[in-house]
Amino acid sequence: MKKNSLTTAVVAGVAGAAGLVNVATAVNLNPDGLGQVLIYPYYTVNGGNATLISVVNTVDEVKAVKVRFLEAKNSREVLDFNLYLSPFDVWTAAVTDNGGGTTAARLFTSDTSCTVPTIPAGGVDFRNFAYAGNTPATNDDAENDLGRTREGHIEMIEMGVVDEDWDDPIEMISAVTGFEAAATHGGDPDGVGVGAPAVPANCQLLVNSWANNLGANDWASNPDLDVRGPTGGLFGGAIIVNVANGTAFSYNADAIDGFYLLGDGSLHTNPGNLQPSLLSAATAAGEADSIIFDNGALITLDFASGRPDAVSSIFMHDNIYNEYSTVDGFSDTEWVVTFPTKRLHIESTDALAPFSTVSPSHDDNDSGDGFLFDVSGFCEPINVTYFDREEQETGVAPGTVDFSPPPPSQDIVGLSLCWEANVITWNQNAEVTAGNSAILGSRFARNIDLLDIDNAVFTEGWIAMAIGDQFNYLLDLGVSGAGDDTGVEARNQLFGLPLTGFSVSNFTNANASPGVLANYSTISKHRASRDSQSVTVTGGVPTPTGNPAS
Repeated sequence: MKKNSLTTAVVAGVAGAAGLVNVATAVNLNPDGLGQVLIYPYYTVNGGNATLISVVNTVDEVKAVKVRFLEAKNSREVLDFNLYLSPFDVWTAAVTDNGGGTTAARLFTSDTSCTVPTIPAGGVDFRNFAYAGNTPATNDDAENDLGRTREGHIEMIEMGVVDEDWDDPIEMISAVTGFEAAATHGGDPDGVGVGAPAVPANCQLLVNSWANNLGANDWASNPDLDVRGPTGGLFGGAIIVNVANGTAFSYNADAIDGFYLLGDGSLHTNPGNLQPSLLSAATAAGEADSIIFDNGALITLDFASGRPDAVSSIFMHDNIYNEYSTVDGFSDTEWVVTFPTKRLHIESTDALAPFSTVSPSHDDNDSGDGFLFDVSGFCEPINVTYFDREEQETGVAPGTVDFSPPPPSQDIVGLSLCWEANVITWNQNAEVTAGNSAILGSRFARNIDLLDIDNAVFTEGWIAMAIGDQFNYLLDLGVSGAGDDTGVEARNQLFGLPLTGFSVSNFTNANASPGVLANYSTISKHRASRDSQSVTVTGGVPTPTGNPAS
């Protein structure tokens, strides 16, 4: 492995060493919020909520972006389309309720940026085809109803830059314009001129190209035509709004940079295609390296492309931390914990780590269809330690208390998280038992009561949630890059699970003034720690070397 502590990096930079690691050459979670891939940890239309989303293109290029909505239980796709962003463009949309209960969520937009297919003026309903089908690949044995579409998370993956000067052996020009100009506001690929119309020139051309209506030289025949590799520069965010309650929770999307660096090719695919996905990371031919920080040290991790490992590594944490307030009649707190790569691990026979089948927190969950997810989910252990604001502490030990209501499987012991996008409530047993969490309206929320030794409720303080156990870890490939578990030395081992998320709290003041009800909402991203170490792997068994990960 390459030693990359901050000290050695600085020394190497001063010395002009060629081996200095460049973060842009590896998959990384960009703290500045710009990237090629955006992960939105949660959307919901339950409980009177709607979710407003936006994505911004900060560069002077036309971007082709895959937009994918994934339901909460098993991250099955519920809506997927292509978005083409003009230079310096912003696209906005709203995920809304379309009837309540178990009806589908619906996506609305009045934005004029090009999408393929075109989103109708009345919106488009989310779909259950990926989890309610007739084959194992399209039915995961959990509920088939459309209510599953009403909460989940979102991926946006840059597929490439639409550039008519890129490949240019055949400049595909219609009677009106080419692809780049068609997606550009005002139709000018070099920048919108004064007085140019603030709408794309010809979105229908892009639709026709994927519909194979333009002859041999269209995207249906050649997705890379006039499209080069992604360059990044996207940022995004979401607001979960409840009009009736007067609350709004705003968060920034996680930005993954250095995701795809094979510049001569793009990730451009037809609308509805399951690719690109988070499996598509590639930093060199056959490789998907990543970089993380751990206690001030820069760690380089070596993985193979075509797997979720590189993206998982940048989200790996062994503990998360946040605050809570659950004063009766005044405040509620809920946590979102999303595993953005979980399905890609558990539904691939050779990519289970770090979601381990060995863990006693679940059985093999294989219902005969070859997949490990079923009606009980796929559960991984957690442990919770909580404090009040005066440093009083109470721990929740595995096996002594479980979420309310408990999962259907009786084989699950202790505290565990079973879904892809999990909502955890604190001191909300009545609300969750009734069917929906108090703030986000989650149908799949699980509650933990925070009690002291006398069974009195801890109402305010902070929580440390330990993620996974000794069976939950991710190993990189080591310097050989061969992936052979025998005799490969100096590999890195990351403990925990790949996750993202935040905490939301709502405060109600029933006496703001006579006859006036006031609601206040807050949101805070989870703080987190990492557990990484250098190991020697012999016969598939990792042994700590006593050295820090490198």
